[in-house]
Amino acid sequence: MVCFHSSIKSLLITFGPFIITRAIGYLRSPPAYVNGPKRPIRPVPPHVSRALNILFITACFSLLSTFPYFQPENIFVVTHSRLQTPSDVLFARLQKVRPLTSGDTILKSKLVSMDARLLYLTYGPSPLAECTFCNSNSPFSYLYYSFPSIVAPHILHIAVLGVVTSSLLSGREGNFWRSKATIAGVGLALAEISAFGTYNYKNNSTATRPTDLDAFHWRIQVYRGVAIALIDALLAWGLYLSSTNRKFVQPFSPAERLESATRTLEAASSRLRADGALRSAVVRDEVLRGKMQSYWVAEGNIMGQIYEEPDVLDSVNGALRRLNVQQITEEAGRYADGVIGALPGLQPEVTLE
Repeated sequence: MVCFHSSIKSLLITFGPFIITRAIGYLRSPPAYVNGPKRPIRPVPPHVSRALNILFITACFSLLSTFPYFQPENIFVVTHSRLQTPSDVLFARLQKVRPLTSGDTILKSKLVSMDARLLYLTYGPSPLAECTFCNSNSPFSYLYYSFPSIVAPHILHIAVLGVVTSSLLSGREGNFWRSKATIAGVGLALAEISAFGTYNYKNNSTATRPTDLDAFHWRIQVYRGVAIALIDALLAWGLYLSSTNRKFVQPFSPAERLESATRTLEAASSRLRADGALRSAVVRDEVLRGKMQSYWVAEGNIMGQIYEEPDVLDSVNGALRRLNVQQITEEAGRYADGVIGALPGLQPEVTLE
C-alpha cells in the first residue's frame, strides 16, 4: 500500500506540471471553429440545465455514500482490534460499543479462521454472513456472490449517464457526450471488477497492528463513490462548456448553413424590394423628385469644390501615381465580364469562321 502511494506521488511530481500546464493552455485557447462562422456564446439552455441538476444530485449522493455512516460496519475498526484477536474477545469488545444482533452471532461463527477474516476485509460482512455456497477453500465464490452488489451501482450510474445524455432530455448537446460518458461508466465498472479479481486477499495476513490492516472492501467503496462523482462532475463541466458554445463547439451543419444563407438572402431581397418601392414613390412624386435632384446637384457642387482644393488635388495625384492603372482596368474588366456573363441574353455572340 505504501509502495502504491509512493508510485502515485512520483508520477504526479513527474507529469503533474506538464499536464496542468497543457490543461491551462487548452482552456485559455480560443475554440476552433470549422466550416463556418463561430456560434455565439449563450446561456445554458433549459434542457441542459435539467441534465446538470441531475448530475449534481447523483454526484452528491455518490460522495455521501463514501461516509462511514452509509457503509457497513467494520468490526476491526470499531473495536480497534488486531486481525489475530480471538472471536470471543472481538465480539465482547463490540458488545461494549453497541448491542449484538443476530447477524453478529452468525458472523461470529464464521470468523473463526484466518482465511475467513481475510475474506471479510476483502468482500465485507454480507458474503460471510449470508452466502450459503461460499467457503474459504474457494475464495472466488465470495466474488461470485458479491458480483451483483459490485455492478449494481455502476449499472445505475450508466443508466443515469444515458438519461442525462439522451436527446429527449439534453438534446444535441447531451448526445455529443453520450458515447464518451458511456465509455467512462463502463470503464469504471470494469476497473472495479478487475480490482476485485486481481486483489490478493492474503495481503493482510502479515498485519500485526490494527492500523496496518487494508480494509479493501471499504476502501474500494470510497474510491467508487469519488470516481462516480468525478465522472459526473467532468460530464457536467463538458455539457456546460459545449451547451454555452465556450468549448467543444460543433460546426454548423450544411443544412444550418443553407438555412442561414437563405434567411440572409430573404432579408436582403426584402430590403431591396422596399428600397425599390421607395425609389419608385420618390420618382413619381414631383416634389420629392425635385428635392432628390436638388440634393444630388448640391452634392456634386460640394464634392467639386472639395476636389479643387490644392491639398486634395496633391493627395489624389499622389494616390494615382501609386496605383497600377492597368491592373485595376483588367480587374474591372474581369468583374464586368463575370456580371454580364451571368445575365441571360447578354453573353457575347460567338461567330464561327
